[in-house]
Amino acid sequence: MGIPEADAASAGVNEADKSSASAPPNALQASAPLADSPKSKTRPVTFVLVLASFVSSFAGSSLNVSIPTIGAEFHVPAAMLGWLITSFTICALALALPIGRLGDLSSRRTILMIGIGLFTVANISSAFAPNIQVMIGLRVLQGIGGACMFSTNQAIMADAYPPQIRGRMLGITISAVYFGLACGPVVGGLLTAHIGWRAVFISMAVMGALTFTVAFGRLPQNSSHAESGKLVSRLDIPGLILYIIGTSILAWGLNNLTTSLIAIILAVLGATLIATFIWWESRASSPLLNLALFKNNWSFALSNLAAFFNFTATFAVNYLLSIYLQQVKGFGADFAGLVMITAPLTQATITIFAGRISDKVSPFRLASIGCACCSLTLVSFIFVSPESSLIHIFGNLIMMGIGFGLFASPNTNAVMSLVPRSSLGLASAFLGTMRSFGQVISMAIIVVLMRMFLQDQPINLVAPSDLAFVMRICFIIFSCICMLGVFTSLQHKGKRPVASNSDE
Repeated sequence: MGIPEADAASAGVNEADKSSASAPPNALQASAPLADSPKSKTRPVTFVLVLASFVSSFAGSSLNVSIPTIGAEFHVPAAMLGWLITSFTICALALALPIGRLGDLSSRRTILMIGIGLFTVANISSAFAPNIQVMIGLRVLQGIGGACMFSTNQAIMADAYPPQIRGRMLGITISAVYFGLACGPVVGGLLTAHIGWRAVFISMAVMGALTFTVAFGRLPQNSSHAESGKLVSRLDIPGLILYIIGTSILAWGLNNLTTSLIAIILAVLGATLIATFIWWESRASSPLLNLALFKNNWSFALSNLAAFFNFTATFAVNYLLSIYLQQVKGFGADFAGLVMITAPLTQATITIFAGRISDKVSPFRLASIGCACCSLTLVSFIFVSPESSLIHIFGNLIMMGIGFGLFASPNTNAVMSLVPRSSLGLASAFLGTMRSFGQVISMAIIVVLMRMFLQDQPINLVAPSDLAFVMRICFIIFSCICMLGVFTSLQHKGKRPVASNSDE
């Protein structure tokens, strides 16, 4: 991307965010990246953010292998079990953008600490949930905490280090996500098989409490933020209401399309509210979503769109494989966890090197190659059957890990390099929104197809051949979506983003 694109994005920030441009030299110096400070100040920041990234990803992957056991204990159908995942992602989708903007205007550190605290309390409460309905409600609280963590983590990291090494540091942080994904199935499977699924939530609460303790007093405030009296006037309340209500009912409607006419009406209403939100943002004096970041800055828009397609296509793979390995192949939760560790371990290894490389070559090109690898893997998963060998599964998981490792950190590096520093929280939150929206759509596809073909049968009573048939349809759809991601990512044509994040 050329300099005019970066200037166009910077020019669109609201007047309040522009104030740093006219600030005296000492004010600009105070807001310099933390990387200019001694390593003793940056190392604790890196440690806290890596730990937070690990915990949040561990929570999702460890729960995946416990889902069949939870379903058997509470005697609920497969479609309803999907809400244990979907309720979390809907909250992350609805709240990531408002929380990211709030972090830009106030304190990202405070937002992150609140998120870790909510996450911890909700997990310890889930260990004592008496039924699936209470557990889904607690997953909503976990989603709120997750939104706080997702919306601020990468923004704090991007603000702490200069663009020249940002890809390397983001690669380390994102690799922590994949190590969490890798450890989750193993630890979750062992705990579920030998102690019970409630122990999984207790382990997540312990790690959340540890993260909160380490983070307390270690993270910096925003380099500059609004006074409390000015915060409300600078926050776009009408836009916030439109966005939260619109995304929530849209996501709920999409996940219940096959159940009632009301769900279809709500999905349409949600889409209408989102369109109204975009119209309002184009006229708001202090918008929640700065549309100028997208105008004449196609690289920013395309990178986020590619992330949406990629997460839509790949998010539900672990969910499907967890059911396949346990219900179709007949393996226990502990062995299923050991198999599913393959992809995230590969991702964690690849993404560290991909992040470093993206500081030197085009991150767009790396992301395109990664997305293509994911597409090939999804095509291969179409041919998985009850008779498929574990070698076939392992090979696919390794290829998926390579693809997503090449995609994730370069694409994140590109997004965070295409906005001014005053909008890092918004950029991180919007990328998180694309991720969450992709996850919601991914799970919605599975829930709709399971309701269509399996009705409301308890998952442990569904014939293996029927489960394999539904999986095949899911992977056909996901393959097509991932190919759209490849096409979108290729539109960058190998250009590099501008390696600067001015305060303007």
